[in-house]
This record gives sequence, C-alpha cells and structure tokens, in this order.
Amino acid sequence: MLKISNKSLCNGNPAPPKLSSTIKVTQLTGDIDRETGKETLNQTGKHFGIYGTDLGVSFIHNGRIYFLFGDTNRRDPDTGLPASAFPGEDFNEELTDLDAIAYTTSDRAYNGITLTFNSDYPHVDDIVQLTGEHPIDGISLNKEMFVFFTTDLQPDGLVPTRTVLAKSNDDGISFGKSLYTFSTSKFIHISCEIINNEKIDGLPINRGKGLLIWGSSVHRKSDIFLAHIPLNEITNKSSIRYFAGFASSDSKKALWKTKEEEAKPLFKAECIGELSVRWNYYLNKWIMLYNCELCNTIGVLIRLADNPWGPWSSPKIIFDPKDGYGKFIHSPGNDNIYDKGRNRSSDWGAVYGPYQITPYSTGIKYRYTKIYFTLSTWNPYQVIQMSAIIISDEEEKNPNLYANNINDRNDRKYAHISVVLAHLAKTNNIFFENYIQNSIYISDHIEWSQFHSHLELRTKLKSKFLQLISNIKSDNNKADIYVTVLIELFKLTYNYNRFANIPNYTIYKKWAINAIQKGHSYLIIEQLNQIIEEKDFLPDKDYLCYASGPDDSNDHKYGRISLLESKIGNDGNILWDLPTQGLLDNNFHIAWAKFHSVDEMREEILNKFHQIINKLQCVEYIANVFVQIINVIIELTSHNDDKLIDYSRLYEWALLNLKQNKPELLVTMISRYIKNENFLSSTPTN
Repeated sequence: MLKISNKSLCNGNPAPPKLSSTIKVTQLTGDIDRETGKETLNQTGKHFGIYGTDLGVSFIHNGRIYFLFGDTNRRDPDTGLPASAFPGEDFNEELTDLDAIAYTTSDRAYNGITLTFNSDYPHVDDIVQLTGEHPIDGISLNKEMFVFFTTDLQPDGLVPTRTVLAKSNDDGISFGKSLYTFSTSKFIHISCEIINNEKIDGLPINRGKGLLIWGSSVHRKSDIFLAHIPLNEITNKSSIRYFAGFASSDSKKALWKTKEEEAKPLFKAECIGELSVRWNYYLNKWIMLYNCELCNTIGVLIRLADNPWGPWSSPKIIFDPKDGYGKFIHSPGNDNIYDKGRNRSSDWGAVYGPYQITPYSTGIKYRYTKIYFTLSTWNPYQVIQMSAIIISDEEEKNPNLYANNINDRNDRKYAHISVVLAHLAKTNNIFFENYIQNSIYISDHIEWSQFHSHLELRTKLKSKFLQLISNIKSDNNKADIYVTVLIELFKLTYNYNRFANIPNYTIYKKWAINAIQKGHSYLIIEQLNQIIEEKDFLPDKDYLCYASGPDDSNDHKYGRISLLESKIGNDGNILWDLPTQGLLDNNFHIAWAKFHSVDEMREEILNKFHQIINKLQCVEYIANVFVQIINVIIELTSHNDDKLIDYSRLYEWALLNLKQNKPELLVTMISRYIKNENFLSSTPTN
C-alpha cells in the first residue's frame, strides 16, 4: 500500500528503520476485543454506552489521568462506527459525533488501564462538535481543566480548520464559551506540555512556568510548528510567541515572534496531522510521535530531541500497520474484525493518533525507556493501548548487563533471571501465563517486578522454573536449563568476585542428569528454590520502593519518602488528616505520585512532616525521625552529599530547636531539601 509521489521529499528516501519492541497491550474501548474475541477490560459499551471512539490524548488533572476521545458512537452497539456516520455523509448526529472524556486511576499499565467515562460529552457553547471536531490536548491549572478543541470542519477536505481553548471547572463536562480562537493556520492539531521556563535555555522568558505547544496545519499534510505562552497568561492570547527559527544559519539562539504566520517548521515532513510530544525522564529527551503516510513511509514515527525545537533525530517507525493488519486492524478480504457494514475493498483500517501516556513510562536513566501510547485503528473504530521500548544511543553502542552481582537491585536481579527463563521457554515452545512473563525484553520484567514484593518475586521465579522443567521431555535439555539458571542465580546470590570461583557447568550438568534419570527431578527444583530463597538473592528491601539513588524516577522517590513518613506516623500512633496518608502499601504511594505534579508531591511530603511534628509528643523521637527523613532525601538527591553531613550534630540541632519550641526551623530545613531539583526533578517539565 505504499504511495508513489513526485515530491522532492520522497526522491531517493529509503523507509525509516523500524523498532521491533512495539506491541499491543489491550483494546481500551468497545466491548469485544476484535483480535482475541474476548471481552475487553473496560466494557465501555456495557458500562458507559460507548461502542466506538478514537484518539485518547491524556494529561494529569486533579489526581487522575484524563483522556480526551474524538467522535464517539453512542447509538449503535453492533459496530465501532456506523458507516452512515462517516465524515461527509449526510447522516451526522450527536449520538455518533459528539466526543467523550474519561479518566483512570490505574496504578500500572502493563496489564491494561481501566477507564471511567464522564456522564456526558464535553459541552463548548460556541463551537460545532460534530464529525472530525474534537478535543485535542489539555492541561490542569489551579484545579481547572484547560482543553484545546478543533472545530469548523472544511467541507471539501473534511478536516477541521480552527482550534479554540476552553476551560472547565467540573472535570470536562461544561466548558461554557471558548476563551479564544487559538489558531486558524499552523496549530490546528496540537500537543502541549507544561514546563519550567528557567530549565530550558532559549525560551521567550526565563522565569515561572510556561506552556509549550507543538502544532500542525493542513491535516496530514503538514510540518510541525512550536509556540510558547507563560502559564499564568494562558487566558491572554496576545502573550503567545511563535518559534521562528534561529538568529542565523550557524546560531543556536531561538527566535520568537508575535505573529502565527511567522512560525517556522521544526523540520520537513509534509504528512503530519495528529501528534504527541512529551518529555521523557529516562532518556532525558523530548519524544515526538506522529502518524505519517507519505512516499515509502506508512505508520507511526518517533523522533527524539534535547530541546523542544530540536534538532530532532531522524525518524524511526515505532509501529508499522502491517504488524496489526488481520489482528486488530482490518485488512479487507483477509479477516472478520471489521465494523458492521465496513467490509468493502476500500474499508481498510488505518493507524493514527499515537498519544503518549506519560505517567506510565518506565525505564533506567540514560539506558532505556518503555512508553505507553494510545492508537486509533479506524476499522474497527476503537482505541488500542500500545507499548514500546526505546533504547538510548549509548545503550545501543555499549550494552551492559542490568544485573551481574550480589549487590545489584532486586528488580534487576529478578528481571535478569526472569528473562533468562523467558528465553529458555521460547526456545522450547513453552508459554507462560501472559506477555510480560514471556517477554524477551528485560525492561518488561523490570517493570513488572517494581510492583511486587521480594516474596512475590521469589514465588514467581519458582513457579516459572517449575513450569519450564515440567514441560521439557528431554533429560539433557532439563539438565541444561537447570545449570543455565543455576549459574545465573549463583552470580546474583554469592560474592564470586571475592572468591574468584565460577561454578563448573559440566559437573553440575552431570549431577542433574544423574538425578533426573533416577527419577529424582524434584531435586533440581528443590536446589534452585533453595537458592531463590537465599536472603542475599532478593533481600527484604521493599521499603525502598525501588528508589535507591538520584537517578530513580520521581514517583519511586516520592513513594519511598511518603512510605517512610507513614510508618513513622503509624509507629507514633498519630491520627492522620486523611486515612490514606497512613497506608503502608508501596504501590499506593508510587501511584499517588504518578497522578500529581512535582509541586504537589513536595507539598504532600511537607504536609505529612507537619503532622508528624505537630501530633507526636516526644521531642527525641521527632528529632530522630527528622534525621531519618533528611538522610533518605539526601541519598535520593546526590551520590556523595551524605558524606558531608554530620547526622549526630544534625540530631542535636533538631532536638535543641524542638526543646526551644522552634519546630518551624525543622520545617524550613526539610523544605529546602525537598525542593532540591536533584531530589524531585521538574526539569524541564512538571
């Protein structure tokens, strides 16, 4: 289905390279997953009367992740989108064209996120919201929801020609009249992100917070443009500044202009409509996704950049629709997954609207990131949750093991063994219970482990090894698998650097074959289980919340501090202002951070500390826990600053001030540590 074009952009251009790790996680909308034939996780038709929709742009608002969906079928339960509701058809009505907004509070994404839809469509009083006119991105500011809407469908091209900004005080149902027309030219489809202005050199202003807005013009024929507005001026259109290139050809100084027509493209593409740009903490880069169908390029593309204006990397294909045709994207004549009445030879499915779900991104700083994004498939007219693994350039050039000795972290030690088991299972055509456990990508196993305790990790490894051994017929293969896993466990459980002693493969294999042939296969299982249960393999460090240093993510750092405060308060029998503040569930605290800004995380840590010093009576105990909290924050802030702190003197200082009834000095000091950008990083986004 490649299109031939005479455009100069196409001449001699090979197809972009393709990433191989992108997969479908789940079908988010509709009642039946068209690929599996099973009920979907969300049952959106049954529960919310939503049978089909598209898009799914997400942003954090009021402790939830909100999703903005496009034209939504509320009329026909037998199809995702009735053919009579296509763009350009005479039959367009509210029940198939008005949009939808949903939210999630799911703490993890690897097994699919749950959605709750608003009870009504988003109402904007002064614009049309029928076919092809929909919300396109949003932000949260001072408990209010600001959303950009496309509107004014052009009758010939059947694409929107105007974008407006509107505001809601009831989480996305009533927007009243729009605040102003944002664009009629280069910012019809947009992607936006709140930033700290002082963290990015070259912006129009260097203080406070701002909003970066990337945009496209003529639908799916456009390049990408960039604008900026101070966040506190968001209701004032005249404060918008447009990126207009650089001062000179050899200059890196960005130019900003007041007129939209002066905006310059970030790079040549000529195929962009829907787009998604978000900052990724793990790669320390901006990630851009967009769908493109031009020349020899069809699918979803990804580019990376250090600055919001670039330079942007060459594109790579993050999802090729050929990998979805016949599975969850309709290929006429080749499958039965099409919407009712949409099986003509021209009724191909298509991919568009790749919108990142940033709070669920995982990874290891500077090595890789795993991202999640929504993807629309047109036929069937549904939204899919996808995931992809993106490796840093340095990691591709110089890959290293994620765990290779006794001192490595639990999540990486577990993942190392788990991915070995997955490779062995794949080689022997054995399948575990889900795609995560079968994955040959260690990033999937690291992500899974971070939601489970050390005891659960041990149980899972024992279960997987038992299933593997039980399904292998050959005695020789069983012995090979046993020794392979055994040696890897030895490396992560015992200090072989100290003894310079590596287990002998031949000796252990000979012993294993002898045990198996005598009918004692249980012995090899028992021996591996015994090592898995060794305390030095996966020690009880669940209290760390998988945050042990400055490079760990904000949500895990926050989780560790918040959990520590909860335990301190509970040990002192204080009555928390909110019952959830005393929960000792690691995943609760980490999830809370996913749904809140850095400023809100800092405020909550400080709020809980206020309660500790105000509700506990023993000043010695308060001084001691004050030092504990400072110690952990420093551990998560810098690799060596803790060596500069005399904690015994810090304790004496805290105790003296408490006895002199000056607890506010402790609050001031801990506040300074909490606001350190190397602790909870808001660079460059918040």
